Amino acid sequence: MTAPDLSVIIPVYNRGELIRYTLESVRRASVGLAVEVIIVDDGSTIPAAESIAQLGYQPDQIIRQTNQGLLFARLTGLKYATGTYLLFLDSDDTVSAEKFHLQLAAMRATDAEISYSDHAHTTLEGDYDTLSITERGPLKDVTTAAEFFILVQPAPHSPIFRTDYIRHIVNNAFFPPSPLYNAVAEIWFYQNAAPRPGRVVRAPGPHAIIGAHPGTRLTNNWERLAVASLAVMEAFARSCPSDTPEARHARRLLGAVAFNSWRKLPPDFSAEFLTRELALSRRLLPAPKLSDLGGRGFQLIARVLGTERAARLLKHYQTVSYEKFRTMDDASLQHLLAALPPP
Repeated sequence: MTAPDLSVIIPVYNRGELIRYTLESVRRASVGLAVEVIIVDDGSTIPAAESIAQLGYQPDQIIRQTNQGLLFARLTGLKYATGTYLLFLDSDDTVSAEKFHLQLAAMRATDAEISYSDHAHTTLEGDYDTLSITERGPLKDVTTAAEFFILVQPAPHSPIFRTDYIRHIVNNAFFPPSPLYNAVAEIWFYQNAAPRPGRVVRAPGPHAIIGAHPGTRLTNNWERLAVASLAVMEAFARSCPSDTPEARHARRLLGAVAFNSWRKLPPDFSAEFLTRELALSRRLLPAPKLSDLGGRGFQLIARVLGTERAARLLKHYQTVSYEKFRTMDDASLQHLLAALPPP
């Protein structure tokens, strides 16, 4: 039997009828291709098979499991995928009608393991044909895995992977999956892939469409994403080797990302978080280049004061208070931090 061109893995948890937008976008993008759709029902209160049947869609597989979170739902879907290529798609996001054709053609032409497209945004309401799509601008054009997974780090439904490539990454992960990473599930894949060789091609255009809606999204609490990202980065720092050029490059890039994240966070944010993130950047980037850490103004100050003192000075004068954009109280934030293992 010939393998499908593409496996689309869609985790679902209590999504209701909102998933109709996702499934309709996949139906339209699949015309002319052999695409298998795998729904992973991550313990929904009402089984997803019932709600999806009422919407009139028939996925190739619906796999129901006890609630384990987004990362583990994607891993379950990967086990069942039979396509040559693979896309992870959340149940409140959509794809353009051209996405599959464009990215698969680009991968076949270049023999790439990874392709990606730019982002757009829509509000999921009303008829599918009346959705208004707003482009978010082009993503950075890169060709190496480390730059793609660490610097571009796109929405999870932007990249399409060659299935045997992503399976190899998962089967040889530097650090295992954990519920701590569920809020940023794609980052676990990205950071396990970043230190390894991988050919990347960009298919320009806003083909990964992020859906806004009144329901729950993980992105509603940026602090939850920040703590989960810190957990992944600390695991990366503990586990990722430095014995190849690709791995050393990935460590340097992630160290710069950690430093710049620390630099941009307000000084009145969690002292524990700030301390751990700065320590992480020191560990991954013991001898930073100024060009990695900021623009000309920062570099001029850093030449006089040093990188950390320059960053602290700029934080004091340029950063707004945490109170202006917090989404959770201190006790909830501390509860998330308390669940992390020692760095």
